[in-house]
Amino acid sequence: MEMKGSRQLYHKLFFIYTTILVCAISALVIFFFNSTRKRFLEQSLTYTEMMSESAASYLEETSDIAEYIHEDLYNSSMELNDALHYMADEPAVYQQYRLDTYIENKIREYKGIEKFFLNAYQAYSSLNHIALYSYEKNEITEYTKDGKSYRRTKDEEFQKRLEDGNLTDEESFSYLKEIRDPSTMQVRGCMLIGFQSKKFESIWQYYSRAELMVYSEAGSVVYTSSGEYGISEIMEADEAGTLKDVLGAYVEQTQDGQYHTLSYIEKDRAAAVPFSVVLVFLMAGIVVMALGEMFVRYHLKQLAGRLDGILDGMTKVMEGDLTVRIPADKNGDELDVIARYFNDMCARLDEHIKKRYLAEIEQKNAEMDALQSQINPHFLYNTLEAVRMKAICNGDREVGKMLYSLAVTFRAQIKEADIILLAQELHYCKKYMELFEFRYQNQFKAVVECPEEYLQVRIIKFVLQPVIENYFIHGIRMKEQDNFVKITVEKEAGGRYRIIVEDNGKGMTEEAIVQKNQELQQDSMEKHSSIGIANVNRRLKAVYGKECGIRLEARALGGLRVILLFKPDEEEADTSSDQK
Repeated sequence: MEMKGSRQLYHKLFFIYTTILVCAISALVIFFFNSTRKRFLEQSLTYTEMMSESAASYLEETSDIAEYIHEDLYNSSMELNDALHYMADEPAVYQQYRLDTYIENKIREYKGIEKFFLNAYQAYSSLNHIALYSYEKNEITEYTKDGKSYRRTKDEEFQKRLEDGNLTDEESFSYLKEIRDPSTMQVRGCMLIGFQSKKFESIWQYYSRAELMVYSEAGSVVYTSSGEYGISEIMEADEAGTLKDVLGAYVEQTQDGQYHTLSYIEKDRAAAVPFSVVLVFLMAGIVVMALGEMFVRYHLKQLAGRLDGILDGMTKVMEGDLTVRIPADKNGDELDVIARYFNDMCARLDEHIKKRYLAEIEQKNAEMDALQSQINPHFLYNTLEAVRMKAICNGDREVGKMLYSLAVTFRAQIKEADIILLAQELHYCKKYMELFEFRYQNQFKAVVECPEEYLQVRIIKFVLQPVIENYFIHGIRMKEQDNFVKITVEKEAGGRYRIIVEDNGKGMTEEAIVQKNQELQQDSMEKHSSIGIANVNRRLKAVYGKECGIRLEARALGGLRVILLFKPDEEEADTSSDQK
C-alpha cells in the first residue's frame, strides 16, 4: 500500500512536470520562431533597400560616365569639330576636311570622333554601345569597341524611338547628350551612350529575395526580374500613390535622372521562414522535450526511491526493528529533514525502550554486582602478603617487591573510588611499570614528570595502565637495551589537561596513525585490535566530553606519543585547589 502511494505521487508529479515542460518548450519555440521571423523580415527589408541602392548606384555611375564623355568631347576642339563636320557634311566633303586639317596642323595622328569613342570604350568597360545622330541629315552612325563605325541613313524606327524618349533595348539603356556648335550654339545632333543592362541581373541575383525593376520616364523597361506586373500598371499606381497596395509589398524607390529603380518584396514572402529553419526549430523542441522528460523521469525516480526508503523504514519500525536508519544529508531538502527526524526518533525510542524494559535487567545486574562487592577481598590481599613474606624470608626480595606492586594494583582496582587524584593514578602506574622493570631488567626505563600543582587534579582511575600495557604488548623492542617510557603532564589553555605517554618503541606508520585517530575520534575502534586504548578513549569521552579522549602522534626520533586529554569539572578543580 505504501508503494502504491509513492507511485500515485510519481504519476501525479510526472503529469504536472510534463505539462509545465510542454508549455515552456512550446512558448520558447514560438518565441524563437517569431524572433527568427522578425529577423528574416528585417533582413528582407535590408536586402530590398540594398538592392535599390545598388541599382541606383549603377545608374548614377553610368550617368556620370556619360557626362564625363560629353565633357571630354567639348574639351577637345579637334574631336568636337570632327564630330560637327561629320554630322553636317557629306562624306566626300568630310574626308576633304579631315585631310586639310591634317596637312594644315602638321600632326602625326589625326584625332577624330572614331578615335575619341574608341578611347571611351577602353576607359569604361561598362559601355555597351555609342552612336552619333545628326538631326540635319537624320542619320545615325554606330561605333563599335574595335574602332569601326556603321552609318545608317533615314532610320525611321530609331527616329520614332528618339522622339518617344525610348532609349532602351533588350541589352542596354542609353543617355542622350546633345552636341552644339560652340560658335553658333546651334544643335547639330546628339550622342547616344549606352550601357549594359545585365548588371541589374547580377544585382538581383545577389539580393534574390526581392524583385527589381528599372524603367525610364518614357515608360520603357530597362530591366525587370518578374513579369508579373506591367510597366503601365506600375507607373499608374506610382502616380496615384497606391503602389504599395497594388503590389502588396514593401517598396524601395529611387530616381536618377530619367531612370527609376523599384525594389519590392511581398509582405508574406518578406517574413517567410524557410522550411529547413522551421524543421530545425521543431527538431530542437523535440530534442529538448526528450531531454526534459528524461530529467523529469530521473528526478522523480530518485524522489520516489527516497520516499520508498522512508516508507520501508517506517514498516521496519512497525515490525519492531529500531536499528533502521534512513540516509540523510544528501540533498538538503525536506525529505532529508524528515529522514533526520525519523532517525532521531528511532534512536530516542530505542533508548527509551532500553531504559524502560531493560531497567529490570540492569537492576538485577546491579544487585549481583553489589553482592559480589560484599565478598571480603582480604583473602586475596592476605594471600599475596603471605607469599611476599615467604619470599622475603627465603631471601628473594625482588619477588617480594613484585608481589607488593601487584597487591597495590589490585587494591586500587577493587577498593578505590572511580575518580581519584592524579597523584594516585601516577603512583599506581609506577607500581605497574615496576613489575615490567623486574621482568625486563636493564632493558627498560620509566620516567614520570608531573608538576606538583597538578598532583591534586582529579581523574577517573586506570586510564594510564591500559596505555602502558599496550606498549609492552606491541611497542617494546625486545632485542634492544635502551627502551623507555616517559609520562608527562601538561595543562592547556581553557582548563584541559594532557597526559603524554611517550616511548621509543616500534611505533606505527603515518597511514595507521591517521586511521586510528579517525576511529578514536568517531569512537569506532574495533575492540579486538586494542581493547585497552579503545576502552580508555570511550571512558574519557563519556566523562569529560567528546572533545576529550586519546590521540596518537608519531615521535620525531622513532616510537609513539599517546596523548590523553581530559578536563575535570570546575568543582573538582576547586576542590583540588583547596586541598593544595
